[in-house]
Amino acid sequence: MKIRYLLIFAILPYLTQAQYDKYVLIEWFTNTYCGICSSKNPGLQEIYDAYTTGLHRLTIHPDVPYPQCSLHNFNPDDNSARQSYYNVGATPSVFMNGNGVSTSTPLSFADAINARIEETSPISVLVDESGANQAKVTIHSASNLSGDYRLFVAVVEKHLDFEAPNGEDEHFDILRDFVSSTEGDPITLPQAGEMKVFDYSFTIPNGVAAEEAYILAFVQNYDSKEILNSGTRFDEVTTGLQDIVTKSGLEAFPNPVDDQFNVRVGNGYRIQQIDLFSQTGQKLKSMTLETPEESTTLFTSDLPSGTYLLKVDLGAETGSIKIVKK
Repeated sequence: MKIRYLLIFAILPYLTQAQYDKYVLIEWFTNTYCGICSSKNPGLQEIYDAYTTGLHRLTIHPDVPYPQCSLHNFNPDDNSARQSYYNVGATPSVFMNGNGVSTSTPLSFADAINARIEETSPISVLVDESGANQAKVTIHSASNLSGDYRLFVAVVEKHLDFEAPNGEDEHFDILRDFVSSTEGDPITLPQAGEMKVFDYSFTIPNGVAAEEAYILAFVQNYDSKEILNSGTRFDEVTTGLQDIVTKSGLEAFPNPVDDQFNVRVGNGYRIQQIDLFSQTGQKLKSMTLETPEESTTLFTSDLPSGTYLLKVDLGAETGSIKIVKK
């Protein structure tokens, strides 16, 4: 499946001690004949939809409990490879960044996301699909890491209308084909402050709507199963929000806040828009500045006490700060 594999090295002007935003990659094992899946998946999907940022998903169809599942049989080798890797024996089963989590209730699913949504990673994974049937995966590193790391690159179908035997009629982020090896391509991660670029050619399988197809890439420690980070073309193109906070001098004060707080930048940056999110990823406030400014104020008297995520649009880059409301 893999046609072309190239490496390019470059030194980056990043702070090597910085960390990158870490996406929560949800590997969702389900089966189109599974009645329990049809009863549980809608509630889990509702939780998933509440998050506007920070999540990636790969929906995998194992041959359990029903080997006649058509989405499994579309590509049994790739689906079975992930099933075997995690030793999945029942559906629905969910793994987040390589760790199994409970799907007993939507609340337990939400708790598992919340426990991971603000984590950072020593690497970033950026995906560029600007070329026809070409994907460029760029990995930036902020630390020196060693181990058996694998780069997985998959063709994913974002949305499929299909009346399954279990009654589910919408399916999301379906694994259709691994462009990399099914076990991932062994890679040596870049040294701190460096990057590597991996070029792949791919073909959208027959039966997959081209307008729904996209590339998902992720890096996994093959021994521990920890997924360091993941990326798609839909992600915000940043080099790590912690870096941008430092470069722009982005600050929010006072923090913790009472009824309002100020947002300020320097070093030639200007604020274009600010958005405030809950810990579940729900956008609570948004303000667009008609004229970009170095500072602005956001009022929070109507918000309950808690922790929030402030995202600040600086034009070509976006910064992020945690806000605590007293």
